[in-house]
Amino acid sequence: MPARVIHFPQVRTRLPIYINPLVEEVETRLAEYVAGHPVLQCHEAKILQDQAARLVCLWAPQSVDVERILTAAKYVAITYLVDDLLDEGWQGIGTRESVTALKRVIAREKEPETAVEATLASITNPFLDGLGNTFRSRINTALGNWIDSGMDSSVPRRLHLMRDEEFLAWRVADVGYEANVAIAEYSVGCDASGYEDVLRPLKVKAVEHVLIVNDVYSYRRERAQNGVAANILTLWTRRDGISLQQAVYRACDLVYDIEREYVALERDIVLREPGTAPYAEALRMLFQGNRAIHACGTRYNGAGFRGNLLRGAWVRLDSDLSHVLAYDAGSEGVGEPVSLRLDAVPAALSVG
Repeated sequence: MPARVIHFPQVRTRLPIYINPLVEEVETRLAEYVAGHPVLQCHEAKILQDQAARLVCLWAPQSVDVERILTAAKYVAITYLVDDLLDEGWQGIGTRESVTALKRVIAREKEPETAVEATLASITNPFLDGLGNTFRSRINTALGNWIDSGMDSSVPRRLHLMRDEEFLAWRVADVGYEANVAIAEYSVGCDASGYEDVLRPLKVKAVEHVLIVNDVYSYRRERAQNGVAANILTLWTRRDGISLQQAVYRACDLVYDIEREYVALERDIVLREPGTAPYAEALRMLFQGNRAIHACGTRYNGAGFRGNLLRGAWVRLDSDLSHVLAYDAGSEGVGEPVSLRLDAVPAALSVG
């Protein structure tokens, strides 16, 4: 695969990015858990590179419950692992024949029978139990559909002809909506069950933001694995005949537009339903943290990246070892996310 040089501009935003002050403790505890786990320890280097603990600390910077953050980090780590192993044909942890059994374990339709199934159950069940029965049922279905899609590559046949709105609606309907919202809800201890209809437009905007940012920064990995079909950059290059660079710029503009729309929508919803304010803020922190982990994290940036792409940079997209060639002149000033003072937020948020 020939290398491509792409400019990643600094995405325009006035929204602050925070990280949980507990991040070092959670990272240490997750690393110890993985290193001592009989099934996960052989994937230790990959799990640590994926930075699940840091992601949750960016998604839920206001959480004061280290056990919830750690449980959510384990859940993110296992879903990342399953995602990548689906791409790799389940080598190293099981075979494709084990997928049906894993789905049944997640849904609690059978007891774990293998070490892999027991590992999955021990990580997913505490997380899903904390979401309540309704959310657990929905995310069970979403996880099952996600595993199925990884098995049969169920990308719409005419995806390259979709309108942007159709594409985003398809992506949001995938596991992305349930999983991303669930992690924020669980980590912060936020019960939003009484406001599902009111909050759904905000949730959709937040997840659209998450997915577009993911498409931009995961393009290198997906391209190396021949898996870019379900990427919005691919949609635009194939449907509209624009270059990959033009698609990256369009994505950055769309991310900025979604942030503007989110802030306006949040203001209107909170004005009508003041009790939704804490959860609206949690969603806003989630998608800003998501932007930070993609721009700074090792899972997406590749082993050869330096610094962080929140500042904007020219990047050589090699399949395995990408390189930052140069930062934009004058684009400094957006550094690492700052810690949120936990004594300034409540121990748990509730809008129910």
